[in-house]
Amino acid sequence: MHFSLLILPAVSLVISLKSSDAVLPVGYQGLSAQQKQRLLWDQISASPYPMTSLPTAMPGMSAMADLFQPIFNTVSFTEASDEMPDGRVKLIHVYGSTVQVELKIFASSTYTGVFKSGGIGLARLSLAKEDYQEYTPGMGLKILIDGQRSQNFQVMWSVDGQGTNKNFFHHTFTNIIPPAQSFTLRMISAAFTKAIALLPGSPEDHPESDINLGLYEQASVTSDGQTVEDVKAPYQVNFIPNPRAGWDSANSRDVRVNLNDIPQGTVLYTVTAKRTATAPEHVIGQLVTTSPFVASAYQDEKLFFQHAGKRWRA
Repeated sequence: MHFSLLILPAVSLVISLKSSDAVLPVGYQGLSAQQKQRLLWDQISASPYPMTSLPTAMPGMSAMADLFQPIFNTVSFTEASDEMPDGRVKLIHVYGSTVQVELKIFASSTYTGVFKSGGIGLARLSLAKEDYQEYTPGMGLKILIDGQRSQNFQVMWSVDGQGTNKNFFHHTFTNIIPPAQSFTLRMISAAFTKAIALLPGSPEDHPESDINLGLYEQASVTSDGQTVEDVKAPYQVNFIPNPRAGWDSANSRDVRVNLNDIPQGTVLYTVTAKRTATAPEHVIGQLVTTSPFVASAYQDEKLFFQHAGKRWRA
């Protein structure tokens, strides 16, 4: 995240220095997944940044103070739109690159919802902050649902980053990450803990913590909008990177330039899951690109990835 921060929920708190007006039409949520993907992609790809002049300006320190406000952070969980609320600014993961994807789930999956149906959507890959000495990659994944709000994932390896290793695809991303180590990140984590306590419903309905975002919601609905009655959600999901998608750990090019080189049809990640904290891990699918990556103002300023607001249940 910023100045030394990162925190998992930040992947969707991220907005850029200014927020453009909303463009999604009235009735958007009722559209099919394909229609939504097309509308979002039209906006994302309309005005890509030139790879030779990518923006890097970050929010000021005064703006970053919002991250320490629990009420500000609750929006990450309660906003249902695929667009940022008007006026809200991304404070971490400010700049990224987005690609159309398909989550291909194997027939052997024993889980429900999107962990059975798979689905199409968008993946935004970004760094928590523009600091290549504290390289902190993360991914927001949006699976679009027919006639309903999208189902989203925020995954990363660690909020404290991977030091000077600049290979975005060096580590596995997951929905459960280690506690923050730096003082600043611990303070932000505390603010998110308070934000979770403010969410509607009882504590049993809330996420377990800011570093353990449950997967119950994603397992409760299929990509064609069918509600699951007998939900079987994984406790943890892992995105194991394809080494061929990565680059040398000393590569100092802007991450958006490197992502721009990844061709359509690339398997970005192998997806594994475990039913409980102590259960064995099994491969359940792959995340595959269905377009080139695009870095643009819309996906930096308006594209929004909601945080799962429900706790995992056995």
